[in-house]
Amino acid sequence: MRNYILVSIIAFSAMLIAEELTANEILIRVMNRTNGLNHSFELDILKSQKGKPNKNKRLKISAYWPAEGVHSRMSFVETLAPDNLKDVRFWEHRFKDGSKAKRWMTMPLTGKLKDVSDKKPNKNEFNFSELEITPENINNHDNKIIEQKALNGKAVIILESVQRSKKKIRKKLWIDKDESFILKAEFYTKSGRKSKTIDMGDFSVKKEMTFPQSIHVEDLRKKIIYDVKIENINLSPAYNVDDFMPKGSGVESN
Repeated sequence: MRNYILVSIIAFSAMLIAEELTANEILIRVMNRTNGLNHSFELDILKSQKGKPNKNKRLKISAYWPAEGVHSRMSFVETLAPDNLKDVRFWEHRFKDGSKAKRWMTMPLTGKLKDVSDKKPNKNEFNFSELEITPENINNHDNKIIEQKALNGKAVIILESVQRSKKKIRKKLWIDKDESFILKAEFYTKSGRKSKTIDMGDFSVKKEMTFPQSIHVEDLRKKIIYDVKIENINLSPAYNVDDFMPKGSGVESN
């Protein structure tokens, strides 16, 4: 009897480990989906909050994977609107050796370049970081598959990801089973309250890859809604490494 219980425990533990590895492999596929694909697109962001006037912002985002040198990926964000923020730009450099990413931005009005590598994203503004999968957040979370179903006519895998920290922040991700991109995300506080939802929509196919053209975000705690339109997707931009070098940063294009 003892042997049977022991075997059952081992089998159950192996099943859990296999499930976690499978979840991690899915997240790795999501992370690597656009690796090596130079691209750019524009975001039209409408922010609405009860009791406050709506705000519009338009950004152009460019991503570049250099074939040579120390950089694994370089990103550049330009502010196209409103007019008073057109001087604000953002750069990010990631490295092939896995060292810490470097980030810079130009400040509004002065245009002064500032190193913001250690600065966390503004939680009151829309950003892609909550949907981005990195090796760090794969390894620092307990990830598991909780369900497989259909969503908007697509076969999806639902993953649960729990942060390994005192905060124990939990999120659920709906991932397209065939193309490995995120269709939907829900975020929960440590107490289990849903705090934010993100829904992708208006899908289009470019070069045999599916991309959303709209994103709807609801911050339930702050009562903020973002409606985002993704436009002018370009999957074959002509880049060179100097396009992604912030002037005055002291970095070289090596």
